[in-house]
Amino acid sequence: MDPFADREYWQIIWDKFRAGDRSAFETIYNEFVDVLFSYGSRITSDRALLEDAIQDVFIDIYSYGSTLRKPESLEYYLFKTLKRIIYKKLKEKYRFTHPEQLVEQFDLKFPIEEAELEVQDDQLVKLKTELQNLDVKKRELLFLKFNSGLTYIEIGKLLGVSPGAVKKQVYRLLKNLRSKMGGGNLNLFLLLSKL
Repeated sequence: MDPFADREYWQIIWDKFRAGDRSAFETIYNEFVDVLFSYGSRITSDRALLEDAIQDVFIDIYSYGSTLRKPESLEYYLFKTLKRIIYKKLKEKYRFTHPEQLVEQFDLKFPIEEAELEVQDDQLVKLKTELQNLDVKKRELLFLKFNSGLTYIEIGKLLGVSPGAVKKQVYRLLKNLRSKMGGGNLNLFLLLSKL
């Protein structure tokens, strides 16, 4: 069973947690802490701030669990909460007054960009370059699409755009990447985004 794809499973775990089952909280923590760290590390490179933010997410959940409503998607709820807490901490740390200043801090990196490839295939090098040239919002959109279990609706909510806009942007980005890769194989991009 892939727990991230099985929303019913997580709704049952969430209900158990809200009823006071400590092992259900541990299950949530153990399954999602690495996913949250992966996503959060693409928002900020400040490891201490990120670790504090993740800790705050789970402290809040534990503290207010019985009063929290059941989310449609636990993963979406956790991503949204983490992003909000990271942005709050970045605002406090760097004294940002305008949200657009946060964009400059966004440090999204695809796994392919961070991987030390033993063989530097021309296609891999080109893909890495193309990913690095994407703006922040496009990078986050592609990251969420290919590295989370979120639906288009949830990605749209997280990014503040409609689900239709998410679909169109993903389609356009992939079409653009394919054309820049010389009409290359889309499967290459999909595989690399999972590294």
